[in-house]
Amino acid sequence: MSWEAITRALQNGDPSELSDRALAAAHGCSEGLVARARRTLRLPGYRPGKRSCPQTLRQAFMERSREVAGGHREWRAQTTESGVPVLSWRGLHVTAGRVAFKLDTGRDAEGNVKATCTYPHCVAPGHQADRPMREALRAELPAEAAA
Repeated sequence: MSWEAITRALQNGDPSELSDRALAAAHGCSEGLVARARRTLRLPGYRPGKRSCPQTLRQAFMERSREVAGGHREWRAQTTESGVPVLSWRGLHVTAGRVAFKLDTGRDAEGNVKATCTYPHCVAPGHQADRPMREALRAELPAEAAA
């Protein structure tokens, strides 16, 4: 990531709300580079503390994930020990896949939600299927194989 992109991010946001770690992760660089940019621009350091909560579930989801190549979405927040992306927001604790499913379909998932692509732990809204969707796909497979 370029020096210009990091300094632009620091100047466009509230530098006291942006941690060096979060900026480094978002821009694919070292925390040291972000710290040097902050010092060069004479900007205040990050102040940990209570942050404003995203107003909607969609905002919370989007803030904790990012789009990657191929239309996939990568989770950049809390995960379980096995790496399953988890979203905690206003007392709700749910897998990011379940949230992505609801954002895409407008309904709650039935049963487990699984990604329909091979990207590891993809949370792209259009890449999620619940149990009824997977069952419907399995029911179609024999007919397609015969064609």
